[in-house]
Amino acid sequence: MRKLLLICLFPISGFSQSIFPSLGIPASARGLGMGDLGIASATENQQLGYNPAKTAFTNNYHQASISYLPWMTGVSSDTRFLNANYLANISSSSAMGLSLYYLRMGDLVIRDANGAILGDYQGSEYHLDGAYALQLGANASLGACFRVLGQNLYGTIAKNNLSVAGDLSYYQFLELGDISQRLEWGIVVSNLWPKVNNNPLPLQAGFGIGYSNTDATTNDRYVFSVDFRRLVNEDWKALRINVGGEYGYDSRFFLRGGVSLENPNKGDRKFFSLGIGYKGLVADQSWGFDLYYLVPFGVSTIVSPFQNAYGFTLSLSFGNFQ
Repeated sequence: MRKLLLICLFPISGFSQSIFPSLGIPASARGLGMGDLGIASATENQQLGYNPAKTAFTNNYHQASISYLPWMTGVSSDTRFLNANYLANISSSSAMGLSLYYLRMGDLVIRDANGAILGDYQGSEYHLDGAYALQLGANASLGACFRVLGQNLYGTIAKNNLSVAGDLSYYQFLELGDISQRLEWGIVVSNLWPKVNNNPLPLQAGFGIGYSNTDATTNDRYVFSVDFRRLVNEDWKALRINVGGEYGYDSRFFLRGGVSLENPNKGDRKFFSLGIGYKGLVADQSWGFDLYYLVPFGVSTIVSPFQNAYGFTLSLSFGNFQ
């Protein structure tokens, strides 16, 4: 029953991801620590999951990260979500990235009407993303992502699903007086073209805007941002709002917080988030560690997939050319 309950709960992540639930699980510990946002405010490898267009302005030749989330710990102890990605500059105005996502959906013991065990089954899901971004000028860029999806479904007979999808994204920033202050915004359209068993994944659109300021004297950094997401074929009740902020002491030690708001009838992803991070610098290299914790609120807290949810991201960047 515990495993069957897990299957029923995955649609809580939103109707758009009920066919492929892994599409509704963010991989970035920094983004989740800020309320699951990043369309405008994502940095480094995190950009691949929120807004690939922004990667065109990355400052390193090579960046890699890995994220781990023991997903839905309040329901099952054998569900895991992993992400590994790599981002590289291919010129001073363009970048390419690869991301691999893997979701282990738990074990299921299949029995007949008399309770006899017919077999054990493990559900899993993955998708591989390839992204490309190109600067349109000094302060704007476009991005595209192509995605291959695979899935093993629960059932008396194992069934594999394969599909493809695509995303388009845009990013732009405006420097406010000097380079230490920046206003950023971005647009992402997700789930273009795919069909699973002749059923298309609903098209989703997102818009984000953010403000950042780095103190020239102390190197302290402040970030405030908000994202809006909505299924294109849904009404405005399906609008999801994510608000968050970050404070970086000397741009090395980070404190983060945020909130996610969504209509109870459209997914009910409501939670507060807390996050911490550290970034170490050695010559033209850097490494980072980010951790988050989610606290759900509202009527769904009894069965919320965000109950006691936590995870971390390890990242490495080298070859700074700016």
